[in-house]
Amino acid sequence: MNVLCVLILALTLIDLLVDFFFTGDQPVSMKDPQSFSLGSLLWLLLVILVVFGAGFMSFVYFIKFILNVNRNEVFTQKNISLLRKYGVCALLIGVCVIILSISIITGNTFADALSDGINALGEGFFALLMGEVFGIGLKLKEAHKGV
Repeated sequence: MNVLCVLILALTLIDLLVDFFFTGDQPVSMKDPQSFSLGSLLWLLLVILVVFGAGFMSFVYFIKFILNVNRNEVFTQKNISLLRKYGVCALLIGVCVIILSISIITGNTFADALSDGINALGEGFFALLMGEVFGIGLKLKEAHKGV
């Protein structure tokens, strides 16, 4: 189980690096930094800080989840909360990557930008789905105790 979790963390990190630095097969041209207003630059800085903060917190939530599972605390409200927080952070990363891709790269269509952030969005939706599955598991566990 731990090997699979480390693999998921490594793949998430690689996915983020690929999303930020490799945008496709064709060469990418960036917009001239001089063309942005001060407000636009502050907005982009805020989006970048959100990506880094959400990325850091997603790793923290995932590691806490794994530590709980290793302590045989699987179907608990704490794990459900951690999975949901992890999913929201991953969705936030995906949306911010799409925003950055649209605003910084010239000639980038929405489909190109969506392809840059689709992995993080998929990971976020999957984590939210797993949170719901764990919630159902917790309800079944509590119902089984009552019998």
